[in-house]
Amino acid sequence: MNFLSEIVEKNNHFLVTLEKMYQNSNPVVLIGAGCLATKTSEYMARNHLHIDYVAVNEMYFSPGQTLNELTVVPLENLLNTNKKYNFIIALQYVDQTFLNSLSDVQSEVLVYDPSFTGVNTEEIISYDFCQTHADALHSLYESLGDDKSRETFIAFMNQRISARSDYIKAVYDENHYFPIDIVALSKSEVFVDCGAYNGDSVNAFEAALATRGLPLPKKIFAFEPDKVNYPLLCAATADKAYCECHQAGVWSEETTLYFESGKALDSKITEKVTTNSIVLTTLDSVIADSKVTFIKMDIEGAELSALEGAKNSIQRCYPLLAISAYHKPDDLIKIPAYIKSIMPGYRFYLRAHHPVHAFELVLYAIPT
Repeated sequence: MNFLSEIVEKNNHFLVTLEKMYQNSNPVVLIGAGCLATKTSEYMARNHLHIDYVAVNEMYFSPGQTLNELTVVPLENLLNTNKKYNFIIALQYVDQTFLNSLSDVQSEVLVYDPSFTGVNTEEIISYDFCQTHADALHSLYESLGDDKSRETFIAFMNQRISARSDYIKAVYDENHYFPIDIVALSKSEVFVDCGAYNGDSVNAFEAALATRGLPLPKKIFAFEPDKVNYPLLCAATADKAYCECHQAGVWSEETTLYFESGKALDSKITEKVTTNSIVLTTLDSVIADSKVTFIKMDIEGAELSALEGAKNSIQRCYPLLAISAYHKPDDLIKIPAYIKSIMPGYRFYLRAHHPVHAFELVLYAIPT
């Protein structure tokens, strides 16, 4: 089957609806002030798309609150007027009761998947992108190891193109990083956690071992550069003598760059000078002679650079890889291509681990 023939979405629901909003001339209101609203407002600012108001429910409102230099107002202030508004709803979950509360003053209401903006990238996945890279995307589609991976790939691409939350729900897999149908674990695991956050994925790994009746791992290397998250990681692993924590990012070389700490999806390594410089290391230099069995990466778009810094370890140990591949449009082209170039024997699988949005797509490279 041809990959491109499975891509049925051609237009971006967010952009099409936004154009209708601008045509009716009613004020545009962004509802929300969290991570998804931040991502949306940044995307709109980059593309010169204006917002008139940012609004939150009164119970979440704080006087003087701003979002990317936009003043935040209580949503109730807008609902108690006789004006019409266009609403962009940048919330994780939206129910009918909330939508009904807007009905008296709504003009256009936009419920969408904010993941279409990507993470730490200025490019988006479009139908034109799929046409331009059709050969590479079809090659990945053909190389995937099972039907669920192919269905997940198509669902992810259609949802990213359309910005509609219509596809991912059908392929959602709750077993983040450790789906039992494709990830086999052993009695002597050496786990490398890149983007260890507050220790949640370390705990999930140990839970996966326990569920399968396996002992605790021989060793864990956990990397987390964020100065807020790192103490939480250390606290969560304080009783694990086999867990070695590093307050560092992983990269293609040992260097110092800068770190922008943000909400959830917004933290990133950058060359832009900030007050928060971080040490970057390579997995090859830290892992040394350890017999690594499993490498997990969710490092907000730095995955390819980190894989380049793990080349020797991957070639020497041939570990299972679980690599986040949802940040940048070309992640699904460049990441599997690089892995194949250094270790051709891997078999690829895809799983979607967010129940609603096209975030948390993981590429699994399984040794054969």
